[in-house]
Amino acid sequence: MKKEKIIGLDTETTGLDYDKDHIVGISMTLPKADYHCYIPVGHVTGEKQLSPEYVFSSLNKYLENEKLGKVLHNAKFDFHMFYKEGIYVKGLIMDTIIAMKILNENELTYALKNLATKYGKYFGFEDKSMTYEELFGKGGFERTPFDIATVYACKDTHLCYRFYKWIDTQFDRLPKIKKIYYEIENPLLIVSFDMEKNGFEMNLDFAQKYKRNLTVEIIQLEKKLYKIFGEINLNSPTQLGKVIYDQMKLPDISKTRSVDAETIKKLADHSSDIKALLDYRNKKKLLGTYIEPLPQKIWKRDNRLHGNFNQNGTKTGRYSSNDPNLQNIPPEARPMFVAPKGKVIIGKDLSQIEPRCLAYMSGDEHFQHPYLHGGDLYSSLASKTLKLDMKYCLDGAYDPTHTFKPRKRMKTGLLAVMYGTSIFTLSQQLGITLEEAKQFIEDFLNTYPTARDYIQSIKDFVDENEYVETYLGRKRRFIGHKKVAQQYKAVCKHIIDVLGYMPTNIWQEKKLSRHIKNTYWKYAKDYGRVTRQAVNAVIQGSSADYIKIVMLRVNNYLKILGEEYKLLGIIHDEILMEVPDIVAPEVIAELDRIMTSIEWFKFPIKTDTVIMYQWGNEINVSKWLEDRENYNKKRSA
Repeated sequence: MKKEKIIGLDTETTGLDYDKDHIVGISMTLPKADYHCYIPVGHVTGEKQLSPEYVFSSLNKYLENEKLGKVLHNAKFDFHMFYKEGIYVKGLIMDTIIAMKILNENELTYALKNLATKYGKYFGFEDKSMTYEELFGKGGFERTPFDIATVYACKDTHLCYRFYKWIDTQFDRLPKIKKIYYEIENPLLIVSFDMEKNGFEMNLDFAQKYKRNLTVEIIQLEKKLYKIFGEINLNSPTQLGKVIYDQMKLPDISKTRSVDAETIKKLADHSSDIKALLDYRNKKKLLGTYIEPLPQKIWKRDNRLHGNFNQNGTKTGRYSSNDPNLQNIPPEARPMFVAPKGKVIIGKDLSQIEPRCLAYMSGDEHFQHPYLHGGDLYSSLASKTLKLDMKYCLDGAYDPTHTFKPRKRMKTGLLAVMYGTSIFTLSQQLGITLEEAKQFIEDFLNTYPTARDYIQSIKDFVDENEYVETYLGRKRRFIGHKKVAQQYKAVCKHIIDVLGYMPTNIWQEKKLSRHIKNTYWKYAKDYGRVTRQAVNAVIQGSSADYIKIVMLRVNNYLKILGEEYKLLGIIHDEILMEVPDIVAPEVIAELDRIMTSIEWFKFPIKTDTVIMYQWGNEINVSKWLEDRENYNKKRSA
């Protein structure tokens, strides 16, 4: 091992639960020695094996040695299992799952055996690679005899190492992708691991009390609804549909007698009884999805809740979260998450990072103006696009109708324009007609012609090249789109030749044959989907790259400060940290500097900072710093 520079590494375990399961054995590939080994530590076959304590203490100096490179497939999982045994693995050279997601974001699966079956011929593995389940069924690996376990496990690390060597040759042909992997994605895996192992503290007494109160509210609402609707099954779409549409005579806005969440939300504007039904559903979902199950997911070893953070959970490179999805915790459930005694949670949000990316990359001076001169983007856009005096477009401005809300409308509209939302969808989002939605988009694009041309250039590029790139060069590929684009444009040209213009709604045009309408619809759906995703990939993907670099630097800084400073999670564009409640103002200022000083992004970035004892109960950072002693006393009382 001492002569090796890089090794292949893997664990075999009793299962996939970080908290409940444990390591059964460790496999390693030592390429210089051409040696592959499997060390069993937790088999129950009766065969003689070394004690886990002896094995882990012996391996510790190698696995924690940063100079000894490690190659793994799904490294984060193995890191968790080793950490449980007191080993913090260092020296990651490549996680082949993350690397493949950068090389090709469109793989159907990233399981090692499937990737080896597809690409193995390029690096010496010709045969179909079978999974453990395919070979041995569903029995646990701890019951596998040593001789069989050794062959299976050693093939995994050998395969992973050879796969790494092949991936690295592919990176050599793609220097921008290689740079993104080795400078962002690879070191970021440790950040993801750190966030997951840190976890969130939960106030179980608060959760239990909330559960009781919510249960009472649900029972009361149920009684109220039974009086309104009769003794029906409130979860039955058929029975609800009969009451809502046949007895109450409410409008069938879905045209299908739907009682889904979106329809009920709209019908609640027409009836206080339906509003009660909506309230009932929301409370049941809150209880059943969050308040009851989340406390049950706490790890026994540290009494904290740990979720998964997937650094390439979307094809644009943005993070996702699961088990539980910490990015989807509703405001009502967030107060269950708390800072431990003597700590606070700092939330630092990268304000309007995606619109800023569009402003910077498009070079539209009018779009950039509010950022460069201290204005409010959405107010400025609303004033220019909707041709209103600025005083009516400010955040919180008086709105006698209580419905128009220009700034909020502009925020929704901007995201729609940025990502190519259809006219139909925008009309529904804003509650306006198709013609008004079309006019809204046209007004915006005409007001900001440089941004319009930039967005169009992305669409033109993907039409011709079938891929787009972020500012740093992360790719999003759309194989087969060029042909669809040609067919879509051909049918559009035919429609314009017939009508002399391109209609908002082709189905209303009597001069067009049904064949032409169906042909248009066939290609328009696919064309619109790809061009929307292409624009989204460039803007959202560039902001994702920015956020990831920020996370790397923030995590490094927190580690310098010591173990009392922890990165907890990334919630969309907001970074959550747990720090001592005596944190110095200079530390908060330095975090702000780190987050707003990424070299390649030469455009103003702003962070919004809040302090929380309970997640969601926000205190302005300046106000907290001025009076933190009293805040801390109130919290301790």
